Amino acid sequence: MTTVIKDNLFKDIELVYNVNMQCKFFSYKNIQLYNASCLDKNILDKESVDLIITSPPYNVGIDYNSNEDSNEYKEYLEFSRQWMHNCYIWAKDTARFCLNIPLDKNKGGQQSVGADLISIAKDIGWKYHSSIVWNEGNISRRTAWGSWLSASAPYVIAPVELIVVLYKNEWKKKIKGESDIIKEEFMAWTNGLWSFNGESKKRIGHPAPFPRELPKRCIKLFSFVGDIICDPFSGSGTTMIEAHLNNRNFIGIELDKEYCNLSIERFYKTIQKENGDILMNKNSQLDLIMEFFKKNPNRDISHPEVVDWVVKEWNRRTGKVFRDPDRGIRSLHQKGYLQKISKGVYRYDPDFVFLRDDLEDFTPQLKKQILERDNYKCVICGMGKNEGVELHVDHIKPKDLGGKATL
Repeated sequence: MTTVIKDNLFKDIELVYNVNMQCKFFSYKNIQLYNASCLDKNILDKESVDLIITSPPYNVGIDYNSNEDSNEYKEYLEFSRQWMHNCYIWAKDTARFCLNIPLDKNKGGQQSVGADLISIAKDIGWKYHSSIVWNEGNISRRTAWGSWLSASAPYVIAPVELIVVLYKNEWKKKIKGESDIIKEEFMAWTNGLWSFNGESKKRIGHPAPFPRELPKRCIKLFSFVGDIICDPFSGSGTTMIEAHLNNRNFIGIELDKEYCNLSIERFYKTIQKENGDILMNKNSQLDLIMEFFKKNPNRDISHPEVVDWVVKEWNRRTGKVFRDPDRGIRSLHQKGYLQKISKGVYRYDPDFVFLRDDLEDFTPQLKKQILERDNYKCVICGMGKNEGVELHVDHIKPKDLGGKATL
């Protein structure tokens, strides 16, 4: 059974949950994020992806919430084989694969991780194109020195990582697309030595984030505008952010729900800061309200309780005081979005979570359509003529499910 809570009037945000959590977790315009395992080959359609960019677990004992990162090396290689094989299934014939991996590792014994993973990828069917050496300027994953100040058994660890560039069947794309890379970027990035700093796990809130510069370069160098980018280990959402900012479609897969939520928070904050995207304000309350009803699916909840929770969560997640619970509504009203929403009410037949400027727009005919549905949630957030700046919320359920079918 699947429960869908979404905003079809905007068609910008969609949260889909089901009982086994193998699901689409978040959708925004050209972005889709799945709370799922990349070991499930049925998550994505065959031959649907243009470019895969990812940094898989390195098997060096990093504390991920939902993934074991200290397996026996044979188990790690088999795990790598499985998810890379799925990526091969999802990839189009002209797809590329940018794989960020270490050269080697010393924890649990020296292993040539880079060479071994490249060999596995080639066995699966991926074809090798080139390797980019990323000089991150520090050894962020260094765990041991070996014999300190002694020739007995020292460890030599290079402060670099690999970005292995692979492709499925055809390297040259016969169908031309729109490139957005400029001359200076092309000349610099086709040099196979990239130097930029790694990302701070403390600042991001993820144990192994990579910097935005990495997926940005891969996206602009190896894909066209509008291509579909996939990250099977989406983590804190770095590839997702860069795909959106560079006008690509994105499909992310992340096993850990906390990291899914983290990536959504990062995504919203980033696009608001860098794009001035008004949808950040428009949808922030909707996100929280949808999440509230998802967590409380069988309760009739009072208007004040919803508002209090929305304000509390906003303050906690953004670190900012949400002094006016209705500021998003008012900004929409000023921008003329509410008039568009009123028209949209008559065009769609959604599971409702929507904004409107006047309760009178909720017509008897529309109300009847909603109340005849078997299962849905209806959250109405609007600024009525006599409500001032108060956030107005009505939660409606069908009478046969114990709801109060009144406004």
